[in-house]
Amino acid sequence: MAISEILEQASHRYLPLPERKWKYFQQWDDTFFLHWSVKPELISELLPTGLVLDTFQDKAWISLVAFDVDKMRMHYIPPIPYISNFKEINVRTYVLNNGIKGIYMLSIETNKIIEVLLTRTFLELPYRKSYIKKSINTLFSSNSVKNYKLLFSYKKIGIPIIKTPLDYWLTERHCLYNATGNKLFRHDIHHKEWNLEEIDIPITEINYNFNSISLNKHPEMLHYCQSIDVLLWSRERIL
Repeated sequence: MAISEILEQASHRYLPLPERKWKYFQQWDDTFFLHWSVKPELISELLPTGLVLDTFQDKAWISLVAFDVDKMRMHYIPPIPYISNFKEINVRTYVLNNGIKGIYMLSIETNKIIEVLLTRTFLELPYRKSYIKKSINTLFSSNSVKNYKLLFSYKKIGIPIIKTPLDYWLTERHCLYNATGNKLFRHDIHHKEWNLEEIDIPITEINYNFNSISLNKHPEMLHYCQSIDVLLWSRERIL
């Protein structure tokens, strides 16, 4: 999809597109969303100053999102072989800053050490290296330092989801927040509306722990998207 087409599809956004030029392009393939509801007070203690927990009908949520990044490039620069393709797993929760809905990352993993160095330098996000391997119907990841582990098989069904308000709330987030020391930053994101499909994901093993929160059971909700093009802006300090 041409960049102009991506920018034209903005009616689903809850805030205007940034007036600044976008800085990075990525294509996300095989995106798996795994969602759990969590007691709000358990998440609130994990948030940095300046962020307020966002809830849906008084429920807080944490999501694990796994996908393949392809064709990553900077504005005006073509993709670079090997560097422009990698796998990512992030664990996020849902937050507000001055009424602007976004996500806050509890963890961001990738399978290439060079991506850790590049994303920390250019995207200024706290990526860490993990072992991530994906086959035609299985995803496995492991991080021995943090004791994170994930193993699931999947079966693509190909049936579009008739989206509920909660589906929109969990997936249509157009910025992420990141804290460095006592500074808070916002990274704006844009893509067309998610084309969500049904997916069957029997989970064999999962272990992610964040203080009192343990993601070690089957998720309450699942989403899948085959492919989506994404634009990202450079970070902006807001606190």
